Amino acid sequence: MERLRGFRTPLLALASLLLGCPPIMVEREGHRVFNPFYLRYLDSGSRDAWQQPERVLDALALAPDAVVADVGAGSGYFTERFARRLGAGGLVYATDVQQEMLRRLRDRVEDAGLANVVVVAAAFDDPSLPESCCDLVFFSSVYKEIDARVAYMEKVVRLLRPGGRIAILEFRPDAEGPGTPKTDRLPPERVIEELAAAGFELREQYTFLSRQYFLVFALR
Repeated sequence: MERLRGFRTPLLALASLLLGCPPIMVEREGHRVFNPFYLRYLDSGSRDAWQQPERVLDALALAPDAVVADVGAGSGYFTERFARRLGAGGLVYATDVQQEMLRRLRDRVEDAGLANVVVVAAAFDDPSLPESCCDLVFFSSVYKEIDARVAYMEKVVRLLRPGGRIAILEFRPDAEGPGTPKTDRLPPERVIEELAAAGFELREQYTFLSRQYFLVFALR
């Protein structure tokens, strides 16, 4: 089985060429979302170099007993890192709206023995989490896929504990290299404006990521 797994990435690359490279973003139930065809590429070895996940977690400085919602968790790239960083004292809700992603998340949680992760099938217009459950709600390359973003973030308000925060990572509009198609990218100014309309203020803006901006918000 392990030998077969090793061939999956090159086989997917070959299939991509033969099929004419399926689009990165696709329509699901009237929403534009990440194409599950590329799911395994989310954990490619090259991602760590530009994503710097451990540095992202360092910047967030989570308490050991924190509760994190990884919204649109996809392959669980950040979910697993949050879970290992927090340990038994913390909790991670890993949410997604696509069944392919949810299956991958559940497999990853089981294979890695992540007892502090709860996988949640969310709705396109609702995070589908309990009220006052989270210290951090985290969006990595997901915020742009939300349609009525201000209304959605107003629902996120109800998830936050006192002092809770929101972190958003999105691709810079002018960044080169693999990533979200440029036509789907949002400028950081628009994200800040929309979060302000939902009742948040920008607390931190990190610039150490080469391809993405990294914004942290809290309630006003």
